[in-house]
Amino acid sequence: MTKDYYQILGTPRNASDEGIKKTYRKLAMQYHPDRNPGKEKWANEKFKEINEAYATLGDPQKRRQYDQYGTVGNVGDIFGSPFTRTTFENVVNDFGGAGLGFDFLDNIFGDFLGGKRTSFSFKNSAGPGGMKFEAWPGKRINLDKIFRQSQRGKLQNVHYELLITPREALRGTVKLLRRKGKKLQVKIPSGVKTGSVVRLANACRTTDRQPGDILIQIRVR
Repeated sequence: MTKDYYQILGTPRNASDEGIKKTYRKLAMQYHPDRNPGKEKWANEKFKEINEAYATLGDPQKRRQYDQYGTVGNVGDIFGSPFTRTTFENVVNDFGGAGLGFDFLDNIFGDFLGGKRTSFSFKNSAGPGGMKFEAWPGKRINLDKIFRQSQRGKLQNVHYELLITPREALRGTVKLLRRKGKKLQVKIPSGVKTGSVVRLANACRTTDRQPGDILIQIRVR
């Protein structure tokens, strides 16, 4: 289901990239659990929500795709773009400067960054043989290195081509994609043209039980 990421961040659809970045940083500090005693669970969900929204709106290409097709992403997508990853890195360092804890980030991003071959922690400990990463106040966080290590052995994006009629392209349609015994509903928006791409964000978690997007290239016949 399409989410209104602009509403989640409380920013207009014509907001500048810099305006969206400033709003995200402000909200990230506002919804840190340490600043919401007694409402930590609620704050975690709000923080997860705004990170998912910024992962899409903070990347110019993903934002254009969202504006055109309404495709949604995943909270872990924030690490997949240099635009959003750098901002998140700065936000986490702001947490340290403000004396705020990092433990809650494990609950939000641990599954995405962990995988089967590595372990990840914003704290100063990790499982035996896993990746150890310290994120204490005053230390610079290198998310580029974390992202590269977390992607080892992970599934790459899957590509499909879908043939549709001119009538379907004009009016939009819904198709059923079958992959590895799983069914996925693909909503094709009206007005698509040959070469358009519909992105099923993180759909490989459903079909392959591994992270990865399914990218469907449209061909009008």
